[in-house]
This record gives sequence, C-alpha cells and structure tokens, in this order.
Amino acid sequence: MKFILALCLCYFFYQAPTLAEETPRTLGVLLFPGFEMLDACGPMEIWGNLDSKVKLITVAKSAGPVMTTQGVAIVAQRSMADCPKLDLLLVPGGMGAVKALKDPEILNWLRERSAQAEITMSVCNGASILAAAGLLDGRPATTNKAYWKMATKPGPKVKWIPQARWVDDGNIVTSSGVSAGIDMTLHVVDCLFGLQTAESMADTIEHEWHRASTWDPFAAKNGLK
Repeated sequence: MKFILALCLCYFFYQAPTLAEETPRTLGVLLFPGFEMLDACGPMEIWGNLDSKVKLITVAKSAGPVMTTQGVAIVAQRSMADCPKLDLLLVPGGMGAVKALKDPEILNWLRERSAQAEITMSVCNGASILAAAGLLDGRPATTNKAYWKMATKPGPKVKWIPQARWVDDGNIVTSSGVSAGIDMTLHVVDCLFGLQTAESMADTIEHEWHRASTWDPFAAKNGLK
C-alpha cells in the first residue's frame, strides 16, 4: 500500500509541472475604432501560430466588427464585460488611440486587466493609451517616432526612450511604430518560450528579426536621436 502511494505521489510531482506547461496562456488584443491594422495583426500572426501555447482572442467595448484605420473591419470576439482572465494583453495604436485614451471605460478596464496579466504589451501609440491609464508612470517606455510629441503627451510621468525598437520593463513591454510590434513580439516569445521557438516563428513568417532593442534608425530620421 505504501509502495503504491509513493508511486502515485511521484507521478503527481513529476507530471504536475508538465501539465501546467501545456496549459496555454490566454492573450487578449484590445480593439477600438481606428486601431492600426498591422499593430494588431502583425503580433497576432505570431501569437496565433503558437496555438498549443497561446489562446488568442480579440476584445472590444462591444463584441462584433471594429473598423481599423485602413477601413477594414476586424471582429472582436469578446466584449470587455465578458472577457475571460488574460495572461497576456496587447494594446495596438492607430489614429483611434487619440479617442480611446480619453475613454474612462477603456482605461479602467486596462488598469484592472493589466494588474492581473503576466505581461502587458503595446505597439506604436498604444503606449499613449497605457500612459493615459497611468500604467507607465515612472517606467521606461517607447512609442511611434514619427508622431513622438503627440504620442508621448499623455504620459508626462513616463520615462520615454526616443531611440528604441522596444522597451522591456518586465511586466510591461512597449514597442515603436507599427512593424516594430513584430520584433517586440518575437522578443516576448523568446522570453516566454525560448529562442528556438522565437526563431521558428520568425522563419515561419519570413521575417528578418531585429533582435537588438536599441536598433532604431527611425529615431534619427525623425530628429529624435
């Protein structure tokens, strides 16, 4: 009897970590009218290819089609009210961010969900929304270089870094404009699942991954260096 019990305990302790590792993280992508399509879809292309490791969902104030800056609607699968617990959170930018960062419902939801999430990420001036929510106060962050002055205005207490492809500050990671979100995502994938997985994702989408967070020719092009 003792022998059987010992075997059961050994099985539990050796299998428990394996079972936990197989449970996919849930990643929510916040959509709002006028979000930049590549800000969201670039990272989603990568996260969506990690289906055994990540469950990807789109979220908006109301479930249903949400219009992008480019005039194409993308469906939000969940409303903010019925969104499940999120392990990872992604906030894109876009022209609609100017309105979103003044929306108390969005800001309150972000404060609540970011506090519960393992990592909160932003692309482009999605960082403006995080800043407006107070989530970047006293923290290093970056954002779009072409619209730097406008994008950083909502965060006077943020330690904005002009030259950075992305900035990793632990549980919050912000990236520069649009396509920079892809490099940032691969960095986060590397942190969570290892370099081999990140490299595999980059190869899958035929993307030349800029691995250095300080690689940023667009800062100089926009007079920020």
